[in-house]
Amino acid sequence: MFDIETSQGWPMPVLDDLNRPLFEGMKEGKVMVQKCADCNTWLAPSAFICEACGSENVPWVEVSGKGELYTYVVYHRAYAPEFESMVPYNVALIELEEGPRLLANIVGIANEDLQIGMALKPVFQEVAEGLPLLRFEPA
Repeated sequence: MFDIETSQGWPMPVLDDLNRPLFEGMKEGKVMVQKCADCNTWLAPSAFICEACGSENVPWVEVSGKGELYTYVVYHRAYAPEFESMVPYNVALIELEEGPRLLANIVGIANEDLQIGMALKPVFQEVAEGLPLLRFEPA
């Protein structure tokens, strides 16, 4: 998880040693996920220590970003004031080809057309200057 700062009108992550590789990867158009080098467990959300084996050897690796819609929810009331203009919006759990599951929004499709199991691909949308966020769209 990471801290949020909202002075720019959009929830902005506070970069730290744990999440910086994730956001630097997004700036380069890469989907990054941590994977334990000792037991091969995917870590999503990120962590300093592997939850499966306790190893601190948890580097960030690039993944394809291709996956499918595992489940989702559509918010009809804003979770936070900064999201008011987006209502209704979806929050989805995407299962990547490599195995880990990530939370993100799905764009490029109406909420009522979302279908569990649909193929998705990554897309990066700049939500604030210098802040691209990973989203997904139909493949």
